[in-house]
Amino acid sequence: MPTINQLVNKPRKTKVVKSNSPALNKGYNSFKKTQTNNNSPQKRGVCTR
Repeated sequence: MPTINQLVNKPRKTKVVKSNSPALNKGYNSFKKTQTNNNSPQKRGVCTR
């Protein structure tokens, strides 16, 4: 267990939450051929992982 002095010098870091399906968090603009960061949970029935 860390001491108070150790926690004052370096506080605890928060956990980074990763998505299980990162492809659903991106969209694709086929006209401009660019990716967008808009969430799009409804997609076609293709493997997006």
